[in-house]
Amino acid sequence: MSDFDNGDSDNAGLGAILANAQAAVAELADQYIGWVKEDMVRLEAAIAPITDSAGSADAVRLRAVYDVAHDIKGQGSTFGYPLVTEIANLLCRYTEAATKQAKTDRSVIDAHVTALHTVINNRVQGDAGELGREILEALRAAAAKSLA
Repeated sequence: MSDFDNGDSDNAGLGAILANAQAAVAELADQYIGWVKEDMVRLEAAIAPITDSAGSADAVRLRAVYDVAHDIKGQGSTFGYPLVTEIANLLCRYTEAATKQAKTDRSVIDAHVTALHTVINNRVQGDAGELGREILEALRAAAAKSLA
């Protein structure tokens, strides 16, 4: 007997609602890959004009990257791709810090985008274990080095 099904009709109703919600999310998860690939096209367009820079001219461009990465971050975990969420979150944090420091390293942005493409194209669900941790740590290290 589950926590939702102890014989009480209210709890049984909650169990049915939860089951329906889980089924709806599962159906949307199949569509998620298409949506996130569209977001990746938007991300590629946002990063295209960015070059390594020590000037504040890139603030608007970095904000565009942040906005798309934020959208990607918001959906990944919901649909079973927490590594996508984590990588997009790191990209958001990097663009924020790069904007504040008026210092951009395009190769760091590209590394995040490559990691996102790899996870998405290979449909890597979950956190990918040790490999996922290594990817995240490498991205953190690259960002920290470029902003030091």
